[in-house]
Amino acid sequence: MSGLTKTSSRSGAAFPRFKKRGQNDAFRYPQGVKLDQENSRIFLPKLGWMRYRNSRQVTGVVKNVTVSQSCGKWYISIQTESEVSTPVHPSASMVGLDAGVAKLATLSDGTVFEPVNSFQKNQKTPARLQRQLSRKVKFSNNWQKQKRKIQRLHSCIANIRRDYLHKVTTTVSKNHAMIVIEDLKVSNMSKSAAGTVSQPGRNVGQNQV
Repeated sequence: MSGLTKTSSRSGAAFPRFKKRGQNDAFRYPQGVKLDQENSRIFLPKLGWMRYRNSRQVTGVVKNVTVSQSCGKWYISIQTESEVSTPVHPSASMVGLDAGVAKLATLSDGTVFEPVNSFQKNQKTPARLQRQLSRKVKFSNNWQKQKRKIQRLHSCIANIRRDYLHKVTTTVSKNHAMIVIEDLKVSNMSKSAAGTVSQPGRNVGQNQV
């Protein structure tokens, strides 16, 4: 119990909360899993053989399998163990990276990565779907269907943002052997930009007359 109290007293940590049904549903198989990659099949204990989309070749020894649900779809994550030689970076350059709010990232060589703003480009659709949801009887079949539509849309927006971040980080890491970055919390920077009435930030200052 003392370890739990010590963990919760750290910055950014809190006491554990019970998981709500329907949110982050997942379970793990630590053993008893069989993999048939040639036929895109996997054997899960108590469920038997099941087909899956073989998105990439699985290498190494399977250690455990995690099955999760998101936006009405089921996903399977396979953790393996294999020996990998230490990679040697082809480049020897070093670059500094400055993360920000208005600009996603700025490199010391002058390269600027703009934010993707996936939510702003699709903000009209969530509002329309949300209005349709408010007109339906709560927990009815139509309400559940409409809720899944909203979840899929937000998942699509998050995937666009995640895909763009992967592309940016891959580009930077492939071209530079060492990256120097300041230890910043972008969420705190966003709050500072919003500011308050007494101490207006960048966004508040622009809205003042």
